[in-house]
Amino acid sequence: MLLLAIFVLPVSAGAHSRQSDDVEVRKILSDFIAAFDNLDWNQFRAFFADDATVFFPRDSPHRSDGRKEFERTFQQVFERIRAGRAKGPYMDLRPLDLQIQIAGDVAIATFHLDDRPGFLNRRTIVLQRGTRDWKIIHLHASEVRTAD
Repeated sequence: MLLLAIFVLPVSAGAHSRQSDDVEVRKILSDFIAAFDNLDWNQFRAFFADDATVFFPRDSPHRSDGRKEFERTFQQVFERIRAGRAKGPYMDLRPLDLQIQIAGDVAIATFHLDDRPGFLNRRTIVLQRGTRDWKIIHLHASEVRTAD
């Protein structure tokens, strides 16, 4: 009986850990999207690791490497979305078909956004668990034209 407990406990403990990781990552993604919807710069930028990389869907054909590069582009994106308005929310992003894969200390979230007529926007967000919390280490945004 003791031998059975030795083999079963690590498996069930690991399953619980993956389940709690999934819940935690979903909460972080929800908070990240809320910060983006509200264009809350300080909260938004706190979700990223300093060395994160970002592929933007338009206007920036190259990968942004590190905080200085991706923040410069995101600040332009924020200003374009804000368009002179002083109060949010500025967007209402609703992830569709969200899938989360947990691999140790890395989580990969993929989803679609249906927020631009004639296009399906695809997103991949890779998070890594650090000593205190999960941080975005890569964001890939792309879009494909849909049949009208």
